[in-house]
Amino acid sequence: MQKFQIRKMTPQDLAFAIRLTDTMNWDLTEKDFRFMMTLEPQGCFTALTGAKRAGIAMAFHFGRIGWIGNVIVDKPFRSMGLGALLVTHAIDYLLKKSVATVGLYAYVDTVAFYEKLGFNVDSNFVRLVGQVSNAHLLAGQADSAKAMTESDLKDAIRLDKQCMGWNRERLLRRIFNESKDLCYIARDGSELLGFIVADWYRQEIGPCICTQRDSKVALSLFKAVLSGLAGVEVRVGVSELKQEIVKALMEIGFQEEFKVVRMYSGKVPEEQGCLLAMESLERG
Repeated sequence: MQKFQIRKMTPQDLAFAIRLTDTMNWDLTEKDFRFMMTLEPQGCFTALTGAKRAGIAMAFHFGRIGWIGNVIVDKPFRSMGLGALLVTHAIDYLLKKSVATVGLYAYVDTVAFYEKLGFNVDSNFVRLVGQVSNAHLLAGQADSAKAMTESDLKDAIRLDKQCMGWNRERLLRRIFNESKDLCYIARDGSELLGFIVADWYRQEIGPCICTQRDSKVALSLFKAVLSGLAGVEVRVGVSELKQEIVKALMEIGFQEEFKVVRMYSGKVPEEQGCLLAMESLERG
């Protein structure tokens, strides 16, 4: 029987991690992995059998919420229980961080696997990909989005925590510091109605949080961030409950790439229905 050990990921594992994720067309680079290893140094794992690397997984904690991503086993070592071992190891790590809930995004064909490990289906998200050359196609929406400032970021962090029940301050600050020109807010006077951020390096939009049921403010936020990404292929994961956003993005050239299922183990966070776009598949 194959024996596996799991240890903290090191820089020497990066070439393996990139090769492994390339088999799934995840397009992760060394910079992506270094970002995650800096964000959660003790939560990035490599599985080995003897001297051979066999799989990876990553875990991130945001206050009482933990998130698991990038679970993948090298093909020669699949169907040996290593996937479950990696997920269990990640959960144990997060529980030691005093999280009450662990979440993840599962591909549709892996839902049953995660259900066996104690996760329950919560909601569906659609991953969209597109290249927008004319952001004015979103014209007609109220132009209420403004560039985010440091002061706005503090309010966005508070709104994010209020709406999601998470404390993602260190993640949001990291994105803001690296991609200030792709971060926007919408206000009504002093009240923050919503915000959107994007990662310039990965050309990935999210998260987007908006308190308004009327889609005009949300679409204004998307218009603003897409204007800074015109001509670039970008990706965004949108809740299927927000069909007006999905429809609007498809009307300007986005297409469905795949669907994922948000799943939780433990108490489901009391989300306020404000999440329009995920931050990433890896971190929620």
